[in-house]
Amino acid sequence: MAFYKKNKLKLKQVQKIVSEYKVPMTLRQIFYRMVVPHYIPNNDKAYNSLSRLCVIARDEGSLDEQSFADRLREIDKPSSWIDLPSFLETAKHSYRKSMWENQENYIEIWSEKDALRGVIAPITHRYDVPLLIVRGQLSRTAVWEAYSRFLDASEQGKRCNLFYFGDFDPSGIGIYNSLKKRMLKFEGGLLAQDIKFERVALSEKQIKKYDLPKIKAKRDDPNYKKFVSEYSDMAVELDALPPTVLMELVENTIHKCIDPKKWEDARMLEKQEQNELGNLIDSLQGVKVPRK
Repeated sequence: MAFYKKNKLKLKQVQKIVSEYKVPMTLRQIFYRMVVPHYIPNNDKAYNSLSRLCVIARDEGSLDEQSFADRLREIDKPSSWIDLPSFLETAKHSYRKSMWENQENYIEIWSEKDALRGVIAPITHRYDVPLLIVRGQLSRTAVWEAYSRFLDASEQGKRCNLFYFGDFDPSGIGIYNSLKKRMLKFEGGLLAQDIKFERVALSEKQIKKYDLPKIKAKRDDPNYKKFVSEYSDMAVELDALPPTVLMELVENTIHKCIDPKKWEDARMLEKQEQNELGNLIDSLQGVKVPRK
């Protein structure tokens, strides 16, 4: 196939990129990893050409299907088991301690990018941290529910922290600024000083440090004029950040809010309770449940 032969060098570059990361990557992430070293230009034509190449290469076995991710289209199915013993075995390994119960901080990680859920979620899951994908401006209900969570944590005497990861563009900045205002306008509860808001990424410093590829900001975005007046008309997507860097940013953000001694105490108690649960389930394995 002429198209395939013409793009052999590009394929080798893709193969190298996917081999460097431990997590499946979206096509958009691979595209930006190709743009940064100037392997391909930063435009729609190059993106579509890369997409076609990756499809052909997977058809021919030159790229592994498991190296790619489509995080916007995931199957939704309730959990089920083949029998009761298999369910009990699952239950034995499912118990987790609420690790933040005795911590002084309450934190949430928010991101506008659903496509990066698969990169961020493994870290937030590991540390028992809530992750909210905002996908544009939040509904009134979502803002109220978030406000209620932070209010509850504040009333327990915890320091509240909301860490945001989003695009450096009119929409990404606008969403962040809007949610701060909306979270704090409900009466009778939280004040501005009760929640620490931090926009962890993307920043101008990170864009410069990692030499991230820029695109033209969208003129039809309602926040365009304000964005251009404060920055420029050039924007950068969060997807352009190398996955390993994004994962490190999320992990470091969480780490700085953890009391290590209390964390280890909770971990030890979790192991103890997991053993107790395991022993209980083992004792039930041989018990026949009478049918009603």
